[in-house]
Amino acid sequence: MDYKEIQTATVSLYLQLELRRRALQEVSAVEAASWLERAGILTDSRHRPGLPLRNLLRSGLILGQRQESGRWWFIDRIELRSVDFRRAGG
Repeated sequence: MDYKEIQTATVSLYLQLELRRRALQEVSAVEAASWLERAGILTDSRHRPGLPLRNLLRSGLILGQRQESGRWWFIDRIELRSVDFRRAGG
């Protein structure tokens, strides 16, 4: 795994664990981005909140990701039993 793959796996796993900790089934990309920044995992954009995470989402790299109406990004809670972090999206 290279650095980008490790960072992406860290983002995905952290979001899935945080969804469980908060007993949520989904989170918007903007809210998830704020969780990641507070945890020191992914620095957010001051001018476009959620942009760094949305870039990962557009690349299909985050576990449980989905887009609604071609515009709004969400991360859904998923089962983590046998996740291949090299093929994380969707």
